[in-house]
Amino acid sequence: MSARGPEPGAVELSGLDGANPLGFLAALGTLVTLHTVGERRTQLRWKWSGVWTPVIDGASATETKRFSEIVARGLEGRDAQPEAEVRRAAAERRVSVAKKAVNDKIGEIRRRGLKGAARRAAIDVEVTPLKQAHQEARKAWLQALAAAVPRPELALGNRIDCAPEEYRQLAEALLADPGPLDRDALDLLAAFGTDARVNARTSIVEPTPFQFIAGSGRQFFLETARGLLEKVAVDRLRSTLFEPWTYSDEGLSMRWDPVEDRRYALMDRDPASGDKPPTVWMANLLGYRALALFPCAPRRGRLCAVGWMELDDAPAFTWPLWQHPVAPETVRSLLALPELAQPQPNWAALRARGIVGAFRARRIRVPPTGANYKLNFSPARAI
Repeated sequence: MSARGPEPGAVELSGLDGANPLGFLAALGTLVTLHTVGERRTQLRWKWSGVWTPVIDGASATETKRFSEIVARGLEGRDAQPEAEVRRAAAERRVSVAKKAVNDKIGEIRRRGLKGAARRAAIDVEVTPLKQAHQEARKAWLQALAAAVPRPELALGNRIDCAPEEYRQLAEALLADPGPLDRDALDLLAAFGTDARVNARTSIVEPTPFQFIAGSGRQFFLETARGLLEKVAVDRLRSTLFEPWTYSDEGLSMRWDPVEDRRYALMDRDPASGDKPPTVWMANLLGYRALALFPCAPRRGRLCAVGWMELDDAPAFTWPLWQHPVAPETVRSLLALPELAQPQPNWAALRARGIVGAFRARRIRVPPTGANYKLNFSPARAI
């Protein structure tokens, strides 16, 4: 089966739909991944064929299996030695034990009913040493993690929202000896957040609005990315890129597909029944790699991420579609066009830049109140 499009050398990614936020991100992730493995001539454009289909121009291989093999090579992380994983797991257990000791001691002091100076003295004497032990255990775990993870940016931990000094230490380590993999990891680190924007209440790095999973159901953003890297397979990539999605995978989802909204009214069964939401593993992993094109920066006391805006007090993601083939550097510019950050874009200005369509999806919280909630994209609409 050939993936050749109407133009010589064009590869139509017919399994992806540009009107779906996950489909759009997967297309961008494919382009980014191709460039990391030396396919520097590749460019991306969009074609209307009943749906908005991404087209890759300039690929060295246009047959679907060979093309998927190249993308798989770019997605696969480095192999960790078994002993490194053993050390990582042991260090993570020590972190859990140390954290539990802190929480247990705080609970014990609370049950004593101490007030004022007596309570502060008990915390200083009994809790502070345990917190220090926890920090030392976490530092040792991060060191063990760095030796075990398949990609450098995953050494940040299980989740993005870490201590700012941990973020800086990893960035400095990647800058010290930047190889091709480290350059890609730095781009992703810049997309995760910035140590210049820290949550005032928790004193941790504020994460990108793309972080939809942060502990609910014991699922974490970077931990999920690690799990997805273990699922890389040519056949999975080929079906994701070139065939209709069957949603036959379970778990390991970034929750970027609106179909994963699991509210009771939208399901044929009780959402508490324990079944994991169906998803497409390789689409999620490609979407993760696309984040390298969406850097964050502090602005006016809050975190701003390319592609995102506040719309009616809810975060909204807006993305463009273009008809002329462009490289990743140009994609970055198109994603950051100020016209896209308007409730109603200036279409004359967008068309002058080759934009032929644009979509917007809101980030919704389900349920809207309470501590136990999930984040999803709403179905996208054309703007």
